[in-house]
Amino acid sequence: MKKTLLSMLVGFSSLTFAQQLISFEASEGYNTGNIYGQNSWITTSNGATPPVYISNQVVSSDFATGGSRSLKLVKEADYGSQTSPVMGGFLNLSSAPTATNFTVSFDVRITDQSASSSDFLFRGVTTGTTSSIAYYITFRYNGAISVANIVAPATTPTVVATTATWVPNTWYRVKVVGTATNLLYYVDNVLVYTASQLSATPGNVNRMDFVHDNYLGTAYIDRIAINNEAVLSTNDNSAITKNKLSISPNPTSNILNIKTDSKINAVSVVDMTGRKVNVKLQGNQVDVRELPVGNYLINIDTKDGVSTEKFIKK
Repeated sequence: MKKTLLSMLVGFSSLTFAQQLISFEASEGYNTGNIYGQNSWITTSNGATPPVYISNQVVSSDFATGGSRSLKLVKEADYGSQTSPVMGGFLNLSSAPTATNFTVSFDVRITDQSASSSDFLFRGVTTGTTSSIAYYITFRYNGAISVANIVAPATTPTVVATTATWVPNTWYRVKVVGTATNLLYYVDNVLVYTASQLSATPGNVNRMDFVHDNYLGTAYIDRIAINNEAVLSTNDNSAITKNKLSISPNPTSNILNIKTDSKINAVSVVDMTGRKVNVKLQGNQVDVRELPVGNYLINIDTKDGVSTEKFIKK
C-alpha cells in the first residue's frame, strides 16, 4: 500500500561553513549509501512520531563531475507520487550567507524526461522575521526550466518559465546569485532570468533543498559550491591556476602536467556527460593520449581536497 508523505523535518544539526565545495567524496567524510545523517544532511520524514525518514536518496558512484561520487535522488517506492516536490535531501548551513549577498551553484544531471517523470526542485530557504524562499529553480518533467519571479519575503513564490531547457543525461551547471536588488539565475554560465529582491529584512540562506515529487527519473547532484563558485575555464597554451594548482599544456594531445604544492593522491577524468574515462597517472603527469578529442574535467585529489579543472584533448 502506498503511503502519502506528510511533512519534512528541517531542524537538523549544522554544517561547518568552511566546507564550501561539496563533492560527496570520502576525503570530505562521505560514504556511499543513504545521505541521511552524513555531514548534517537529512532526508524527508513522514511526519509521524517518531518520524520515519526516506532512505533511498544516496551518495552514489554512478556518475560524477567533482571526483567519483554524487548525490543520487530517486523515487521512493514506499510512497506515492506527491502533489509538489518534497522528497529528497536537505542541507542546513550554520554560517549562512544573507539572501542579498550569496552565490550558490551545483551540477545536475537528470535521466528521464516524459509525462511520467519527476519535477526536480532546487531551493534555498531563508530565515528572517519569517521563513521564506531565497531562490527556487525547477527542472520540469517536460524539459522546461522554471524559476521564482518573486522571492523573499514570499513563502509561496511566483514561478515563471525561462527560455532555458534541459535534455536527459547531460550535466548542467546551475548558479544563483543574490544581490541587494536582484536574484540572478544562470544555467551553464548563461543568465536565464533576473528576479527582484523584495524583502527589507532578507534573513539568511539557511537551508538548501534538493527535492522531487516522486515520479520517475533520477537526478545526480555534484560540486555544490556556497560562496565559492568553482570557475571552469581554459587558457590556450598556458596553465590554469587556482589555489596554487595548475594544469598545462591546455589544450593537450598527450600529457597533462599538474603543478601543485601538495602530494597528488589520485586523479579521475570524466567526459562532459559525467562518465568516467581511463587515464594513467605517473607522478605529476597524466597520460591522456588514448582519450578521444573533446572537453573533459579532471578531478585532482590532494590533502587540501578535490580540485576540478577543465581541459581540452586535441
